Amino acid sequence: MIPLSTDDTLAERIRECVLELLVDRGPGQSICPTEAAHLLATRIGTRWQDLMRPVRTVATALAEAGLIEAIQNEAVVDICEVRGPIRLRLRPLHGERRPQIA
Repeated sequence: MIPLSTDDTLAERIRECVLELLVDRGPGQSICPTEAAHLLATRIGTRWQDLMRPVRTVATALAEAGLIEAIQNEAVVDICEVRGPIRLRLRPLHGERRPQIA
């Protein structure tokens, strides 16, 4: 297991991966936290499974900072309270509308 504090180099690399994936995906689109773990694991040569807890920790910090939001079953959820699989997306800018889900 990889130790993590949200101020260390690993946390910064995770932040970069999460935000890179979200920006590449585009407005209103989401990623699974495993996508960030896979990307970073490839870059640093480790098992993606060992990065899952740190990715979720950093995602929590990003959500608390208001940069991203966690969603489950297409609804925004509190990342600190939710259990089970989630997806991450950039928070909409003030006045920005989310695409309607069909």
